[in-house]
Amino acid sequence: MAYRRQKISQMPPKGANLDATDLLEISEVSGTGYITKSITGQEIIDAAGGGTGTVTSVDLTMPSAFTVTGNPITTAGTLAVAGAGLATQYIRGDGQLANFPTTSGGGASVSYYLNGSVSQGTFGGVAMKEINKTPIIGAGTDFTINANGYIQSFITDANDPSQLEIPAGNWNFETYFSASSSGGTPSFYVELYKWDGATLTLIASNSTTPEGITNGTAIDLYLTALAVPQTTLALTDRLAVRIYVTHSGRTITLHTENSHLCQIITTFSTGLTALNGLTAQVQNLAVGTSGTDFAISSVTSTHTFNLPTASATNRGALSSADWTTFNDKASYTPRVQSVASSATVTPTSANDLVKITAQAVGLTLANPTGTFAEGQALIIRIKDNGTARSITYGSDYRAIGVTLPTTTVLSKTTYLGIIYNDTDTKWDVVGVTTQA
Repeated sequence: MAYRRQKISQMPPKGANLDATDLLEISEVSGTGYITKSITGQEIIDAAGGGTGTVTSVDLTMPSAFTVTGNPITTAGTLAVAGAGLATQYIRGDGQLANFPTTSGGGASVSYYLNGSVSQGTFGGVAMKEINKTPIIGAGTDFTINANGYIQSFITDANDPSQLEIPAGNWNFETYFSASSSGGTPSFYVELYKWDGATLTLIASNSTTPEGITNGTAIDLYLTALAVPQTTLALTDRLAVRIYVTHSGRTITLHTENSHLCQIITTFSTGLTALNGLTAQVQNLAVGTSGTDFAISSVTSTHTFNLPTASATNRGALSSADWTTFNDKASYTPRVQSVASSATVTPTSANDLVKITAQAVGLTLANPTGTFAEGQALIIRIKDNGTARSITYGSDYRAIGVTLPTTTVLSKTTYLGIIYNDTDTKWDVVGVTTQA
């Protein structure tokens, strides 16, 4: 090696630009003379990279999800790190502790977990493990495959989800995989089925968009979405998930439970699931008047509360007109039929008082018309116009203990008190009085 010689009187300062081929001659003062020492730039570079030293204290800090013991080390010792949470908690990406999601609360998405340690039996010739809303926190259960195929299948418990419909939308799958080595193009996809007690029926699959298993031997979280169509269910139907792996020449491991909880976030809601047979996530209320009695009609997503108007045949709400009629009766305000003068006056069932105020011709009181109730009362008040007028009666008037007047009394008021006799179909006149 050829060296480039330089002559200096002291060590190069920090940050000097040296080359490994530099040869330095350093003059040192020693007692009465000079001592010349030659070193190479490589020796200085090596010394700078491999220097030694001492510290007086070493400390370690960690996020709140951990505890540290042994702090600080001043001479020798061991720093120990331990988790600060519970077995039912997990550590978020920011180093904080968090609780696993639960299925309580109004309207939140329902999550399921793949509990690999729980055997559910065989369905349609396929052995399956458990899907449950409660995760298993334990030692963990792993499944391996070194060929292309289903690495494992899972199914819900009996009568779960107990829904009449799967709402359309994405189901998100959070699963943990590792491979026996890096490289290749291993991947997986998921399939969703329903089990009706006899047959597995495919609902959705993302086989055309498999998710790559890319991190080799590291156990890593892989996310994949499954587009699920709106699907009608029976309350006894169960849901099954099958996970298919393309191994690409490697042994693939699916990790479940404990710190590798495989979670399925569904389109089910913990809020409204079914109301009066309707399963729409958003439902509405309406008011109607159909039918002959109060009833609720539920169609598509609307519940109509039908309250018909009360009548002789309908049990329902009182109409405004009928309310006025009954209110008038309750306040004892009579319904009045007013006549100034007429040759024939016909009382009606819609009135309580017939008043004739200035009768100028002979008067015929015709039989009352309309629908009358047994014992319904009627008052007829008659006054002429200053000349006495004759009075005749229809065939349904019958005097009871009184004498029917046949003429008015000049300029005086006469009252007839009448009660309807439904048994005899007669208007019984039970009172006659004339102004003195």
